[in-house]
Amino acid sequence: MASQLPSVLNLCRTRGDTFPFTISIEVDELPLDITGFTIVLTVDTLEDPPNSATQVFQASGVVTNGPLGQVTFSLTTPQAATTPGDYFYDMQYTDLSSKIRTFAKGTWTVIQDITKT
Repeated sequence: MASQLPSVLNLCRTRGDTFPFTISIEVDELPLDITGFTIVLTVDTLEDPPNSATQVFQASGVVTNGPLGQVTFSLTTPQAATTPGDYFYDMQYTDLSSKIRTFAKGTWTVIQDITKT
């Protein structure tokens, strides 16, 4: 039986880093074919925001290997420049039937970098 709860995955990024990262989506430990899906990552200052007023940013994922459930996120320079601290995020996909599912959530921690450009 497939779980309906999102996976908890706590992520940590260094302020200013724009390198891409890839997430693999699985159901019952098998890759979910996400070909044609729309996937979004939303970072917020609140764990349970009542609306989007406290949203820090939203990033669209690129399906890099649909049959293997792989989606890659690349942060823009402003997104990567988020003030160091602890935030919250979730990731949602919209499937080919326009059904939305939150598949991951957790903390989004931004740590201070040393190099300033």
